[in-house]
Order: sequence, then C-alpha cells, then structure tokens
Amino acid sequence: MSHRIFLLNEGHLSKRRSFQKFIILTALTFVGGLIFTMTAKDGNEGKNVSHVFKAFHDCVRPNLEHLKGNYKQFWQLFTILTERCDNLEAYTALDIRTAENQDEKKYVAFPHQDENLTMVTLGIGHDVNAEVKLKELYPNIEFFGADPASDINEDLYVNTLGGKYFQYAVSGTSGMQKSKVYERENYEEKITKHIGVHDFFKNVLHKDRIDILWIDIEQNEYPILEQLHSDGLIDRKGVKICQINVELHKDVFEQKSDVEMMKFHDFVWKLLEDGKYIMMKPYYMKWFSFIRTFIINVSDKECTDLYLK
Repeated sequence: MSHRIFLLNEGHLSKRRSFQKFIILTALTFVGGLIFTMTAKDGNEGKNVSHVFKAFHDCVRPNLEHLKGNYKQFWQLFTILTERCDNLEAYTALDIRTAENQDEKKYVAFPHQDENLTMVTLGIGHDVNAEVKLKELYPNIEFFGADPASDINEDLYVNTLGGKYFQYAVSGTSGMQKSKVYERENYEEKITKHIGVHDFFKNVLHKDRIDILWIDIEQNEYPILEQLHSDGLIDRKGVKICQINVELHKDVFEQKSDVEMMKFHDFVWKLLEDGKYIMMKPYYMKWFSFIRTFIINVSDKECTDLYLK
C-alpha cells in the first residue's frame, strides 16, 4: 500500500516538475521575445515620424540590416542595396529636380510656395554651373559660398553667380586644420583656417535656416554630418537644414583607412534611428572613393511646410 502511495506521489511530482518546466520555458520564451523586440527597436518607437520617413526607413533598413558592423561591405554595397528605395510612393510628396555642374548632378526638392531661399555651397571647386542653373529655375535664392582657395572661386561665386564668398574651410570645429584644397586643377593638402559649421551659419551668415546645402569638402564633411542629428550641435544652436547634397569621401588624407567607412556606416544608422532625415539618390564613385547622396529633412516644420506636400 505504502509503495503504491509512493508511486502515486512520484507521478504527481513528475507531472508537477513537467508543468513547472513548461511554465519556466514559456516565461523564458516570452522574456526572450520581449528582449528581441526591444533590441530590434531602432529608436523610432514612440516618435512622431512622418510618413515619408517611415517609408524610407521601412525600405532601406531591412536591406542594410545584415551589414551592420561590417564597415567595408556597408560602404561598397550601400548604393546597390538602397537604390531601389528611390521611387517610393511616399516620395511623390516631393518635387525633386536636378541641376548639373561639370561632372555631377545635384538634386533639389523644390518649394511648393513662393519664398526666398538660402543656399550655401561648402567647397566651390572652380565650378558654379549647377548653382547658376538652379538660379535660373528658381530666382529667389540668396547664395553663400565658402572655400579656402579664393583664386577663381571668389570670382565665380561673386561675379558669375551673384553670391557672397567667404575664404573659409567650413568643418566641425574652428582652428587651423588639414584641408584638401583645389588649386591649379589639382588637390593639394594644406593647413588652412577652419570655422565650425554652426558658428558659420549663426555668427557669419546669421541664418537660422539653410534651405539648400551643398557639401564637397574632401573628408571634412564627417564632422558636419555628425552634428546634423536631433540634439546635435547644429540642432542645439537652433539652425534648421532642409536639404543637402554631399560627397562622402574616404582615403583622402590616409590611404586604405577604415575610419571614413566606419563614420559613414555610423552616420547612416544614426539617420535611420533619428527620424529626421531621409537619404536618396546614392551614387558610388568607386575609383575616386566617394559616395554622393541627397539628404532631406522631413521632420522640422519650417522645412516640411516649404517643400513637402
């Protein structure tokens, strides 16, 4: 009899242990799923992002996810993996046009209301053809250009374009720093006077909104791009930048360095997490080691009221 009771108790204990294991496994599965969900969040959860940003994010991010942390492949494959996201239905809210200079095409999201615009060119490079064409398309633009080499650039920007010229290398911080300067049809490495981009916008140009920004400054673009995000230095200074054409370079000052690829990788992922800008029209110039792209602010009301339908 006692032996039978013992066996019954053992059976109950076995069932209880199985049930406890089931509960524990269920709990672990739930917690694991919760952790996965929280890890998968990219910073946009709870943010009031625009439908245009959401369309950009939902198309671009899945194509890049498998390359997160792989800086070299991310750099090499970025344009291939994201170019199919350039014709999303949400982008019909933007009137995107082009203006070409001697060797490239610039993109502009045109305003849908008549308003005076501010445009800034960082790195003139002996060529204002695209700015002149843009002025023909939309005359109500005030032009400001900065380049450390005044020869040719000042004349082009002031006399040909009718803009204002500043002999600065604009980058992340002020001081004497390295620049690649375009002179006599070649780029030369020099130590030049730099001015921080936030200081240039606020204290030199006295502008709180830059409608169109074109950047071609041979690797000094990264310290500027790092300040673009929400709560970045440009944002904290109260400056809104509505749209940007930029060349992102590598191997300018140091050959075969991974630093620029890492900075590009981190910038794109921060863009995807921030909910402020979308990135379009990527173009990879493999032999010259740079990527051209078009960045649009789809978050700040001053910008979106102007060009987002």
